[in-house]
Amino acid sequence: MTDYLADTSAWNRSGQVFERWSELTLRDELVLCAPVRLELLYSARGRRDYRAFQAELQGFRDLAMDEWVTEFAEVIQARLSGRGPHRGPAVVDLLVAATAARHGAVLLHYDRHFDAIARVTGQPSEWIARRGTLD
Repeated sequence: MTDYLADTSAWNRSGQVFERWSELTLRDELVLCAPVRLELLYSARGRRDYRAFQAELQGFRDLAMDEWVTEFAEVIQARLSGRGPHRGPAVVDLLVAATAARHGAVLLHYDRHFDAIARVTGQPSEWIARRGTLD
């Protein structure tokens, strides 16, 4: 079984890529990590919405973050700085990518910054849909 760590950019598109999303969910291959969970919950429109969304997210496995993750996020940023685009990926992007790398998960996204990260890390990543095809 391959885990797919879905970045927030992939979650925000889930309604438009229902088939792929459903496939990963049904096979229990879609996973979360703390930064993604927090970004998703940030979008809640009040306490009731927050609690409902929080309960929905509890159905997904969480990939743990540890010292290795934070150190590797810094390594990624340093590698990107040698190429110029180190200010493109946000800190959360770096942590999500490092978490995926730590656990051998494919990074599922709809954000060009993850292409830059994958070029310096060599880790597997996948666009939830072809770039430029979603709103």
